[in-house]
Amino acid sequence: MISALRMGVVCVALAVVACHGTSPTVDGKTHVFTLKQKCPALLQMKVGQSLMFHAPENISTGYKWQIVQPLRYFSVDQSEQKTKSEQPEMLGQPTEKIFQFSALQAGEEEISLRYVRPWEANDPNAERWACRIRISS
Repeated sequence: MISALRMGVVCVALAVVACHGTSPTVDGKTHVFTLKQKCPALLQMKVGQSLMFHAPENISTGYKWQIVQPLRYFSVDQSEQKTKSEQPEMLGQPTEKIFQFSALQAGEEEISLRYVRPWEANDPNAERWACRIRISS
């Protein structure tokens, strides 16, 4: 009975530790975040690892996700994916914006994104997402 109780405590402890990891990963090398997920205060990554950010976007309204400042330690790939919908495809239908940031070299940098219209780039009310990252070799 006592060994079963100990085993239960160990399982619960492992589950709690697993839930408090720095970020979800798909393959152990790619950290994945959405607009609703906050990045930890300082995300630790290694050269060769990636960070993916997914967020809804509707460029027919003029709004799109933009990188606030050029990045020194990351390469960036951007893509769009149509959102799954029961409705037939229509012009102006929202998509999902996907950024993939690949760590190129050791250093510390902040990835900062905002959802704005290009002609309103300094809008203080723009939706934002940011992640401070330390990359090690």
